[in-house]
Amino acid sequence: MNIHHIYGKRFFFIAAFGLTGLVHQQAFAQKDSLKQETIDIISTYQPRLRDAAKLNLTASLPGVDTARPSLKYEVPSLNLNFMYQAAPLKPLALGKDSLDLLQNNFVKLGYGNLSTPFVQAGFGSGRHEQYNYGLFVNYTGSKGKDIENQDYSTLNTLAAGTYLMDKFQLNGSLAYDRNSLHYYGYDHTTPMEKSDIAQVFNQITATVSGSNLPNNDWAFSIKPKVKFIYFNDNYKRNEGAFMVNLPVRKQIFENIFLQAEGVLDLSNYKQGDNKTINNNIVAVHPAVDIIYPGFVLHAGVNPTWSNTPGVSKFYLLPDIVNETHLIRKKLILSSGWISYIEKNSYRNLTSRNPYFLGSLGDMQNTRIEEKYTGIKGTLGSHFNYNTKFASVTWYNLPLFINDTLDSKRFITLNEAEMRAFQLHAEVGYIQEEKFQARVSFDWFNYNKQETQLKPWALPAFQGNLNVTYLLGKKLHLNADLFSMSGAYYLLSDQTDFGKTAGAWDMNLGASYDITKNFGLWVNANNVFNSHYQRYYLYPSYGFNIVGGLLFKF
Repeated sequence: MNIHHIYGKRFFFIAAFGLTGLVHQQAFAQKDSLKQETIDIISTYQPRLRDAAKLNLTASLPGVDTARPSLKYEVPSLNLNFMYQAAPLKPLALGKDSLDLLQNNFVKLGYGNLSTPFVQAGFGSGRHEQYNYGLFVNYTGSKGKDIENQDYSTLNTLAAGTYLMDKFQLNGSLAYDRNSLHYYGYDHTTPMEKSDIAQVFNQITATVSGSNLPNNDWAFSIKPKVKFIYFNDNYKRNEGAFMVNLPVRKQIFENIFLQAEGVLDLSNYKQGDNKTINNNIVAVHPAVDIIYPGFVLHAGVNPTWSNTPGVSKFYLLPDIVNETHLIRKKLILSSGWISYIEKNSYRNLTSRNPYFLGSLGDMQNTRIEEKYTGIKGTLGSHFNYNTKFASVTWYNLPLFINDTLDSKRFITLNEAEMRAFQLHAEVGYIQEEKFQARVSFDWFNYNKQETQLKPWALPAFQGNLNVTYLLGKKLHLNADLFSMSGAYYLLSDQTDFGKTAGAWDMNLGASYDITKNFGLWVNANNVFNSHYQRYYLYPSYGFNIVGGLLFKF
């Protein structure tokens, strides 16, 4: 609506009202002469705008352009002009891409105050892609000054080698050991001939083992091992042993492994013209390992057959071990329930007590059962620790006592069942190769014996501390501190018993590399000069020191 139309509309209304007033005035003037009339307004004026014209548009998308544009760029070249010319690099020497030569051979010679010669040597083949081999020889001995016939000597030789194939590794070794000693635990008021109290142990050991080299973790892993041992002494006691171990392992899932091990341990013992005594153990160890970060479970059983003179038994032994990380690598809860057979062969018993008489008789093998729990882990980047509290039970355990007829030799008494609580603890500190220290101890509380009055010849406590220190890459220092409680012994008449005194023992050692191939060494043993008795009537050597030269090439 424009302004002219608005003003026209106003003018129209003003004119209409003026015209109406004029007609009304004339009507009154002609009232007497005109007849009154009525005007009806049919409608009022309502102006309207004309409808606007609308454009109808239909939108459509443009066609797709499939042509590949050809773009051309022109990059101007940039030339840099330097005022100097770079000199070419000329290496003075190129290093060899190879490892340093190893010092595979050494000879260690020495002598000590107790008429102690010391000879030790090792020879190796060095690095080879397909094979390596080595030879080791050791000899030492001493003669006691305070006690007559307190003499011993030991000779050890070992030849070993490894041959590598594409998918298998083959190992072999041959060893000979000779240990000579004397039964000096007698009443020295009565003289004895050395030939009557001398004892010599000889052992020949041949071992062949191997392992496959799987291409990946999911393949079978097998490590067979065969060992033959021949053992004899000065009194026509002979024992042969044949042992086979065949462990197999296979990964079936990402975190689950199956494994099994077959064990065959056969031995026979004969003294002079007496009857041969056979002692055989056959076992199978199936198990499953479940390994996750922070959790390890080893669960298995050990079906075991033990056959000793007059006794043949079958055992189904538990084999369960679990480790759970309460705090990753710092606090690990370790628990287990395990059981195993310890073979009481002549060779094993003389390794525990070399003054053993050698009478096996109706001796059985020992079954040991442990139920334990403990914590272990690391503290910072240097400390590590391990603790264990266990309940241990021994079945048919041989205990050593002095022979009633000859107190300088030992016989065994069978303990049908013995129980004890064990506490084990160890703490170690490692600072690379410069400094290392470890302290550990084992304490047994023997609380029940079924057959014997006391746990004869078994110390309740043993502990040790070992420290090594490297000073300036040339001076090596080491120290060992041992502690042991006393042990009960039964008098030869078996009417009373006693207990040996506890002992402390310390060894100190040092070696110094004068050159790369030459050095000096010294070892001081039993610094406290204590004559303690591990077995009754057999005191140890006092203070002794051995030193010498070391050659490496």
